[in-house]
Amino acid sequence: MRNIRLLVEYEGTNYAGWQVQSSLPSIQGTILQAIKRLTGEDVRLVGASRTDSGVHAMGQVANFKTSSSIPPGGIQRGLNSLLPEDIVIKGVDEVSLDFDARRDAKSKTYLYRILNRDYPTALFRRYSWFVHYHLDVEAMKEGSRFFIGKKDFSSFRASGSDAPHSVREILSIDIEKKGDGFIDIRIKGTAFLRHMVRIIVGTLVTLGRGKIHIGDIPGIIEAKRREASPVTAPPQGLFLVEVEY
Repeated sequence: MRNIRLLVEYEGTNYAGWQVQSSLPSIQGTILQAIKRLTGEDVRLVGASRTDSGVHAMGQVANFKTSSSIPPGGIQRGLNSLLPEDIVIKGVDEVSLDFDARRDAKSKTYLYRILNRDYPTALFRRYSWFVHYHLDVEAMKEGSRFFIGKKDFSSFRASGSDAPHSVREILSIDIEKKGDGFIDIRIKGTAFLRHMVRIIVGTLVTLGRGKIHIGDIPGIIEAKRREASPVTAPPQGLFLVEVEY
């Protein structure tokens, strides 16, 4: 038995998220079908992050165990020949049998991309959130510091989350203005709740619009109620960038 680790890139537009769905297409389900065609085996595929519908990935990590003798390079070429164009296996390697992509992850980095200008985009509409209101990026940077550290993020947890508790640790948040009106928000943490990144981004955008004040952020965190957070950012601006082990 071998344990195979995959580094996966995908555009999430056409999928109901990473996790297998009974009647909707998913990233995990599509890769499982390709593995079955390549190896003839029904395997268990573990992903580092259960990204939501419409969310993208540059560096999702997954692993599965197989009895197949196909070398890593052959697995990569074989899966890429079987997968649709919006899912690509960027790397394949053999790891120890006890490696688990989800359980062993030490940190994850997400990128959220905002387009902040007077007009939308035809080319990047699937990869950004168009916000035509003026955003005070300096205020957003100042407000973001309140999220750093280990905290109870109940106010930033979507309903229906099956996590046993809401305590998570954010290691860093970096906000940078790019060209053509784009704003990149990178959030690194040890783990995240369902919709947590999107709700944090929505709160920072609300702050940038002047609808709330910097001093309101600690109270929103302390409220520990989802209703305290103003907005959930849409999924298409979110990318899973990197998983560290």
